[in-house]
Amino acid sequence: MKAKLYITSLICGLACLQAHAQDFHLAQYDAFPLYLNPSLTGNYLGEQGDYRVSSVYRTQWKALTPKPYTTYGIAYDMPYKRFGVGGYLLDNKSGVGNFNTLDFQLSGSYFITDPKTSPHLLSTGIQLGLFYKSYNPQKYLFESQYDYSSGTLNQDIASGENLNRMNRTNFDANMGIFYKYRDKQKKYWPFIGVALYHVNRPTENFYAYKSRLPIRFNIQGGCDFQVNEKLKLTPQILYMTQAKAWECNIGALAYYRLNDSKESDVHYDLIGGLNYRVKDACIVQLGVKKDNLAVRMSYDFNTSYLNSYTGGRGGFEITLQVIGIKGRPVFKTMAKF
Repeated sequence: MKAKLYITSLICGLACLQAHAQDFHLAQYDAFPLYLNPSLTGNYLGEQGDYRVSSVYRTQWKALTPKPYTTYGIAYDMPYKRFGVGGYLLDNKSGVGNFNTLDFQLSGSYFITDPKTSPHLLSTGIQLGLFYKSYNPQKYLFESQYDYSSGTLNQDIASGENLNRMNRTNFDANMGIFYKYRDKQKKYWPFIGVALYHVNRPTENFYAYKSRLPIRFNIQGGCDFQVNEKLKLTPQILYMTQAKAWECNIGALAYYRLNDSKESDVHYDLIGGLNYRVKDACIVQLGVKKDNLAVRMSYDFNTSYLNSYTGGRGGFEITLQVIGIKGRPVFKTMAKF
């Protein structure tokens, strides 16, 4: 039983590596914008605010391993004249081997067009930072530790593996460009963004065999449609490729205004979404937005060949985003949410 458990965990890890290269992904990628595209730093795409705080928590593969894969992230950014400044911290823990990737990036952008006067929002950005990778070799079991008397893997048997280096730190750099048409007189606002990650190709190996992290290429596109005073639809697509791996996420979000009183300055929007990650999962999203505060939850229903092991269970994700205004208490607003 123990052998089957670790073999299944290994299958899960290899599947993630094959499907998503060496970078981890988010279902609600637009809710953590600095990880989506550096040029979105300080760029709120038409929403008014002096600063933005984004956070994410994701857990997945509980059906395959006793220690699920988890991701935690926090980001802060703000506009300053024609610039955007900020940064994010993203931590990803992968399975029973405690393989951990901690990614810290300082992010900056430049608004090529003036967002205060032009309906064309065009910005470019760059990120510079560090990633720290570590793992615990004592948590892994190898075929050399198979105990024939019990028919299981036995961690008390020496593996014969020489695993001494358990962590490394590397410099990392990303860049991107983003455009959105935002004319308040129109009922449609298309957008497109392109980003490159790991442009410096940092070395990521722990041992003698040299391995450089492949460049990840992102392209995102979509359009906001203001159907009527209460309903807004946002179909969008995200395509990512890294080395020989690729991912395509197609879907749409819907924002429905629950109250439409012109006498009230407080507005509530119900958020719903449906996405399909090609050959991987169907994603259902649900959330609520109160003025500058948005909370969303999503769940991935696995549709790949791993469905035989997971029973369709994939990943749960929750995000919180606040676009704040100086002089207005954020926590007081949250208490009334």
